[in-house]
Amino acid sequence: MSMQCFFVIMVNLRDQLVDKKRVVVTAALPYANGNIHIGHLLEHVQADIFVRFLKLVGKDALLICASDMHGTPIQISAKKAGIDPVKFVEKFHVDFQEDFASYLINYDNFYKTHSNENKELAEYFFFELKKKGYIYLKEIEQYYDEVEEQFLPDRFIKGTCPKCNADDQYGDNCESCGTTYNSTDLLNPKSVLSGEKPVLRKTTHYFFKLGDFSLELEAWINDPKSTIQPEIKNWLNNWLDQGLKDWCISRDEPYFGFEVPGSVDETGEKKYFYVWLDAPIGYLSSTKNYCFNKEGVTWEDYWNSPDSVSVNLLGKDIAYFHYLFWPAMLKGMGINIPLLSTHGFITVDGKKMSKSRGTFFTAKDFYSFYGGEKLRFYYASNLNRRVLDIDLNLDDFKAVSNNVLMGNLGNFCFRTLSFASKNYASGFDDVCKGDEEKKFIADFFEKVDGSNGVKDCFYNLEFKKAVKLILEISDYGNKYFQKLEPWKKRESVEETNLVKSKICFMVNLVRNLSILIKPVMPDFSVKIEKSFGVEAVIGAGLGYSNLGFDWCSSVVECEKLVDKVQLVEKKVVDPVKEEVIVEEGVPSGSFGIDLRVGEIKSVSDHPNADKLYVFKVDFGPEVGERQIIAGLKKYFSVSDLVGRKSLFCINLKPAKLRGELSCGMSLVAESGDDLKLLFVEDDIKLGTIGKFSGFDHFSGEIDFKMFDKFPMVIKGGKVIFDGKVLKVGELDVKVDIADGSKVC
Repeated sequence: MSMQCFFVIMVNLRDQLVDKKRVVVTAALPYANGNIHIGHLLEHVQADIFVRFLKLVGKDALLICASDMHGTPIQISAKKAGIDPVKFVEKFHVDFQEDFASYLINYDNFYKTHSNENKELAEYFFFELKKKGYIYLKEIEQYYDEVEEQFLPDRFIKGTCPKCNADDQYGDNCESCGTTYNSTDLLNPKSVLSGEKPVLRKTTHYFFKLGDFSLELEAWINDPKSTIQPEIKNWLNNWLDQGLKDWCISRDEPYFGFEVPGSVDETGEKKYFYVWLDAPIGYLSSTKNYCFNKEGVTWEDYWNSPDSVSVNLLGKDIAYFHYLFWPAMLKGMGINIPLLSTHGFITVDGKKMSKSRGTFFTAKDFYSFYGGEKLRFYYASNLNRRVLDIDLNLDDFKAVSNNVLMGNLGNFCFRTLSFASKNYASGFDDVCKGDEEKKFIADFFEKVDGSNGVKDCFYNLEFKKAVKLILEISDYGNKYFQKLEPWKKRESVEETNLVKSKICFMVNLVRNLSILIKPVMPDFSVKIEKSFGVEAVIGAGLGYSNLGFDWCSSVVECEKLVDKVQLVEKKVVDPVKEEVIVEEGVPSGSFGIDLRVGEIKSVSDHPNADKLYVFKVDFGPEVGERQIIAGLKKYFSVSDLVGRKSLFCINLKPAKLRGELSCGMSLVAESGDDLKLLFVEDDIKLGTIGKFSGFDHFSGEIDFKMFDKFPMVIKGGKVIFDGKVLKVGELDVKVDIADGSKVC
């Protein structure tokens, strides 16, 4: 791609934004069927940096997202876990928000697609598009599982991709080559439910006339003023050249999602909106939810007003849906199409993330090892508008964190403020503006406000270049400080005062750097702001002023800005067999068993085992209700258990015990034939975490081998691990059993 073409992209994106009153920015909705990992974080960090910048320059900007909660994969996973789908997705919804907060990703509204607002808007889209003739009914042949006696949604079918011949692909799109297709196009199809080859049967579904929008989409994609990246344009034009097929927007039962209104009357069966119809509408419904308590503003003001613009940030794996289906729906509704920008994937040490190589990091894993802000800086240092994968090379991450972030930016800011607070705590009288300083100030504002300067780069999602320019400024500061040698004693009052005014110049420079880097490093900047004794220096704006300014009436000692990175080895792998020979480690300082308070709602006999009970245990809204199999029939009657609150392990890998699924484990203290459950007080809130002082909470999945690495024993009627007492909230967990009893 030519530099000229690349430059046009940058200018156009900024020009589309700079004069707009309102901007709403979205990241792709995380799917509530698994944990956030560092690949997901790339996009959410990108979106957060972007919106923080827009707010910094005075825009009414919103960062909007939601949990994507519908579809077949969620239905399958919830069924396997023995959990109601609503409770299943709610747990991930809570986890997502915790992970985002760890990485300082500050959503103005993080909502959910399984909501009243999204149901209302999905139905609104459906009826409007249907009224305009864009939605119609069509009888089709669809795969049917004769063993399970049901039609098979896309994700209930696997087979060989008809384009690239990749095996084990789902019935809607190929994860290997990215092609979308109908499930009937799959080669060698098999039912996920029974493993049998499905047969074709006739059924009726709703279709959206995607093909009717081919010319409009082609004109939008190839508009000379378009902000769409060239790589994406090439993909889109290839898809357009192949011809756009009408899009099936409904699914048969069983399906977790919104029922299509009137579908029973029109088709004789319940139909549900396909997840890709209501998921992108989630951007609008989350905005609608945000606006609920805001006077004088609606979701339309952000999404469909002449003085507003929306920006969708997304990964290249979902480009087809966001650049074709979503814009066509919006065109059909008469709603403005967002500006779209696509990024590549994350690799680790040059390869796809791998659990066996120790390079697969959940957000929680990575945060426990390295914190959140350094990853923000690393991603920003690599992000631009090229659709290229970003490699998180761990050695490079360490070098960037220690040598660049800490050694350049952190070093200059910290030592300047430390020197100023120790020697000029009462403040300054003047800021030096000699010839050198004036030249630097002019260069500084050119780097910030000039064409392709820091502001332009942030506007154009060119974070890599923005960070590079900021580092050039701090590098100058380091050299200036070293050249000044302020620690040396000066002979005259004039020289002493000159040094003081030069230190004041550097304090100004630190303040300006804290403003420029704040979208990327918000906590880093807040620490600097505190050194000036004010909550925020942003309002004062960039500049180099004389010392009547309020923010610098005094400078207090600055807390440590950056910690040094030491790489953590996550796994040990046999390099020949490529097999894990040591179980995946729990982060240092964490207790590996996720202990939660649950109430035993019901107890029944196991249908296939005389010594086992089947518990239904309620863990509150975050975790939901789970089925747990317990070998306690010999020791407890049903009346001893029902209605009691106790501690359970909930992160043990689900397993079938004599044909019944167990999604957790009851914990007992055992001394011979004497068994005691870890009962807790009735007023303890469901879902409360059991903790040992000084150990972090860990929620990653474990097996029995890992469970045994955290031995708990009874001492003085209390549960002890590594000398620490188990607590729920502020209360010790007490068990009336002999000392030395093991908890298992």
